[in-house]
Amino acid sequence: MLQFIAQTNDRYSVAETVQMAIEGGCRWIQLHLPELTDEDIKAMSADIIALCRESAAFLTIEDRPELAKELGLHGVHLTSSVQRSAAKVREELGPEAVIGVEVASAAAVMSLQSADIDYVTLPADMKIGEIADLVSVVRGADITTPIVATGDISPEDALVYMAAGVSGIATGKPIIDSKDPVKEVELMLRNLSEK
Repeated sequence: MLQFIAQTNDRYSVAETVQMAIEGGCRWIQLHLPELTDEDIKAMSADIIALCRESAAFLTIEDRPELAKELGLHGVHLTSSVQRSAAKVREELGPEAVIGVEVASAAAVMSLQSADIDYVTLPADMKIGEIADLVSVVRGADITTPIVATGDISPEDALVYMAAGVSGIATGKPIIDSKDPVKEVELMLRNLSEK
């Protein structure tokens, strides 16, 4: 599983990055736009929503469940910087929404089992050994919640993360900073399928 983290950058518009990720085969886009207001995001979202609908790609947004609901997005990703109850967000967005939560420990993953979340992400600064240990503890407790590694992960690095047991990768900057973002997405997806 690849989640493309769409964010502002100096080379392309956010919609252009989404289009390139989709052209490369990615079917999960996460908007990471903390520097923009809700009004800014609403103004730019029509093209992005249309691109995702046309390609049957999931579209989620970081830390803005109310905006996700208003725009009709597939769901929301809650980071550790925003203290929101995942159970409360589930109640607000309904059973069909995709909800992810950033966690930093196996205990945090286990504590979310009653919150009806769809996946967890790990902090970008978590080391591979820590990730492997967390995955081992969680899977040892028979918890099957998908665990996603996040950060500036290149296609080559993805193989190491997948070997540590994660279910997928959430990244954006290394793809957009590459010479050919579409080919970079294709390479990432090939590497992820080699798990």
